[in-house]
Amino acid sequence: MKYTNASKGLKLIVTAELLALAASILAVIMSVLAFSGDDAAKPDNFALGAAGIVMLVIIAMYVAAYVAEIFGITAASRDEPAFKVSLYAVIAMIVLIVASAFFLENETVYLMLSIAGDVAYFFFVHYIIHGIMHLSQHLGKPEFTQKGKRIFTVIYLGILFEVIVRIIEIIYGHKQGEEIALPFDVVANILKTVEYFMFLIYMIKGNKMLKENT
Repeated sequence: MKYTNASKGLKLIVTAELLALAASILAVIMSVLAFSGDDAAKPDNFALGAAGIVMLVIIAMYVAAYVAEIFGITAASRDEPAFKVSLYAVIAMIVLIVASAFFLENETVYLMLSIAGDVAYFFFVHYIIHGIMHLSQHLGKPEFTQKGKRIFTVIYLGILFEVIVRIIEIIYGHKQGEEIALPFDVVANILKTVEYFMFLIYMIKGNKMLKENT
């Protein structure tokens, strides 16, 4: 059986993830430039205008990435039902991101929305991987199942360290908890970075597997 919808969908999801990654890198560069500037110097109108344009570009890139994600998952779900859960997760992520923008000053609510966003992202990644694993089983490619399980191991380790960080913050308070939980937070972020690139490579290889089948 040929899975042309899943192949096109995965390609679009990969494109969306790369676009979001580029937007994140650009946002980090902007933050670094903003903090490294001379505090005493007042930025001129041109600099403010340029920064504003870049921020609009970053927002546009994120919006385009989420739209592409939705279309990609919708296409892939026509061949494999597991992808449908990822679609609901992406929609939840968008809602939570928009909602969190209204609670930047309320630390407790913002933290709760951030945790909910992390949960939604977990389901997004989890069911994309599950979808590829199911397709690989249909195509007689057991090695993809094993690779998927390895990514799950990294994901669960990352969640474990995230939970430890949250527990410490709850016990000692946010500010003091952040300092105490710093080593666990560093490990959690490293694991999340490794997981992200493993996930990205897995989707690229999954798409290649489906293309070869067509």
